[in-house]
Amino acid sequence: MATPFALPQINSDERMLWIHAGPHKAASSYVTERLRKNRTTLAKQRVLMDGDNNLLANSIAEKNYQPLEQALSGLSSDFKRILISSSSLDTRILKRGVLTILQEMASSYGFKLGISYFVRDQQSWLNSVYCHRIRRFRSTQDFPDYCQYIMHNSTSWDISYPSKFSVLMESPETIKMFLPLSREVATKDPFLALTSALGLQEPAGNGWLKGEPSKKNIQPGAKGIWMSRVCYQLMESLGFDPDVLNRKGKVIRDLAIERGWDQDKFDGFDQPLLDRVSGFYASSNDAFARQHWGVSWNALFPAKPASPLIYPGPESELEKREMRRLMVRVLRELHFPWTLRKRFFKDYDAMVA
Repeated sequence: MATPFALPQINSDERMLWIHAGPHKAASSYVTERLRKNRTTLAKQRVLMDGDNNLLANSIAEKNYQPLEQALSGLSSDFKRILISSSSLDTRILKRGVLTILQEMASSYGFKLGISYFVRDQQSWLNSVYCHRIRRFRSTQDFPDYCQYIMHNSTSWDISYPSKFSVLMESPETIKMFLPLSREVATKDPFLALTSALGLQEPAGNGWLKGEPSKKNIQPGAKGIWMSRVCYQLMESLGFDPDVLNRKGKVIRDLAIERGWDQDKFDGFDQPLLDRVSGFYASSNDAFARQHWGVSWNALFPAKPASPLIYPGPESELEKREMRRLMVRVLRELHFPWTLRKRFFKDYDAMVA
């Protein structure tokens, strides 16, 4: 049975500047792409969507407010709302100076400012962001150390929600909407959850247009995470900068999808680590949930036992030969320098011996 929760009521006849700010790794790309796909339907409901080039979002991110002011001052009477959707605004609009400018600018042209975020549990977010970093060949600690770092270094990623949104809560004029990215809610699709919460009507007949399927955010599975991390570590040990590789985030992901590795997703949480992370955020999560949704955090994000899945590397001789063959293919498709490949595989063979 779905868990009911409270959300602010939206008046569709009110002039509004609405910013959906993601955040990163919370279905943001999917939501933004599908909103764009339904631009015509949104226009029929008097909603002007930011352009495909993200002009308004990018301008706000760069603190260039002239395009937004032009949009607010010149909005046709046929439209009531401007809708901006971009994960790049996640932390940027949570700065007091930026939020004040947005609030004052909206108000000066007769608009209310509304801001929405999807909220997910910290455990799944940490696992997702960790995999994204590894897949993109970024320097990253072991998973338990990464969790510890995030919990105690809010200047990197603040995922204690009362703390993260504290500046937003100091703006009583701004309408705030937090949508739980949870399996316990009635509407599980994030796009449908957002459009419904904004008071938008699903078109009769075939409904909203579907988004274009995308592979770019697919986790490459435990084997793909292992291979990505090995690649990065060996390249770094050779003094090679993987940032010069144009397809560093794609080659292993595409290989993983081809081989079906993406079906066995990496999960770095054993039970003690899961308990430590959930316990760290438990009090602040519950306070946040009760304030904004009128229910407990556990009602929307019930505790589940850990189910770790970490690939330790190839063990049998057959598997070692197969993974080495695939690593040769990966380096070739990455256009890794020929002059370094012999040294790379010398170190690789020593690692998996």
